[in-house]
Amino acid sequence: MAGSKSIRIVGMEPRVFFVVALITLLGLYCEVLPNSMLAGFALCMVIGGLLDWLGDQIPVFNMFGGSAILCIATPALLVYWGLFPESGVEIISNFFSGYDFVDFLIAALITGSLLSMDRTILLKVGTRFAIPVVAGVACTFLVGGFVGSLTGFGFAESILFIVAPIMGGGIGAGAIPMSEIYASYAGTDSSNYLSQLVPAIMVANLFCIITAAILNGLGKKNRNLFKGFSGNGDMLRTQDKIEASETEDEKQDSATFSDLAIGMMVAATLFIFGLLIEAIIPAIHSYAWTIIAAALVKIFNLAPAAVQKSAGSWFGFVSKTWIPTILVAVSTSLIKIPEILQVLTNPAYLGITVLTVAIASLAAGIFGWLVGMYFVEGSITAGLCMADVGGSGDVAVLGTSERMHLMPFAQISSRLGGAFILVIMSFLVPLLM
Repeated sequence: MAGSKSIRIVGMEPRVFFVVALITLLGLYCEVLPNSMLAGFALCMVIGGLLDWLGDQIPVFNMFGGSAILCIATPALLVYWGLFPESGVEIISNFFSGYDFVDFLIAALITGSLLSMDRTILLKVGTRFAIPVVAGVACTFLVGGFVGSLTGFGFAESILFIVAPIMGGGIGAGAIPMSEIYASYAGTDSSNYLSQLVPAIMVANLFCIITAAILNGLGKKNRNLFKGFSGNGDMLRTQDKIEASETEDEKQDSATFSDLAIGMMVAATLFIFGLLIEAIIPAIHSYAWTIIAAALVKIFNLAPAAVQKSAGSWFGFVSKTWIPTILVAVSTSLIKIPEILQVLTNPAYLGITVLTVAIASLAAGIFGWLVGMYFVEGSITAGLCMADVGGSGDVAVLGTSERMHLMPFAQISSRLGGAFILVIMSFLVPLLM
């Protein structure tokens, strides 16, 4: 068992962190904090770091994405109960949207996640893995929209507010940019949409983990339920096995200051490129053009390996350090508990949410099986890892199903699959809204 010296909260020893947290929270509740980016950073990092750490300490809950759940739920509840000062809400709201930290973060997540992906694995998997991913997306959109129209919830509403956010790669790289896309076409603020997107993602994530546990149990109990049912961790039924490699997260700690600076500039450049193309072809959102540009750079090796590594280092820094920060900012400034309670009391909403996960899992498993994968492995990596909450959801799903070594394939689903959904929604939003 690791000693207490190994415990770190936002990289600090607990005694140091709690001094930092005490001073910051005293400043918040004494209402002496300025309405500035520095104060917003401090508040969100302290609250996010504390909630992230607490979520990791709770047994069982930590296997169900507990840290992310606490970060996205607790601040919103404190605001709802009147326990969070209005001045703090204003500071965090300005930090998140007024100073455009959201664009800063999204650019890092989009470009870094794509450029840091192992190109060999990406090319090896190719269209074979793309087939169950695309099939899962197509089936969930069609079935979800159809059931939405039957229940009276609405075809367009089901796709916009349930199916797309569930399949969109989580909150940071999915719901947030998706809400920005919706807002850009509707001419309103993104906060009008984010509260409608998050409940589906959180409920779906829980159901993904439960489904993964069920599939793992079925695979153990009867691996040969039918031919090619479970590979016990092997992806392909053929002899041409695809070997999973190390995840990029294992390589991030060696990053230099220069790597981070270069990575930030690469993210900014590709983000600006997306804005330039959107100015020429406004029918597609700039985020989608940024995604396309980053994918082409990776596939065709258009940037030196060192530059791609730097983009991955910047992504690693942002995703490890600021995901709890951004979740707290989203929760405090954009998540409205009364609106969430209203949608969660709608049986059609809950039914379509659960159905979306079930269809994603089933379709990915079937189409994966048709192209030579094992049903269980295809269902988990191309289905459940598309419908979970992103990085922490992938860890929870693969940990629950005892297939953590399949993380590279889960990341293809979460990163490229989530990016694919944003591109799709750039085309569909003008038609559905």
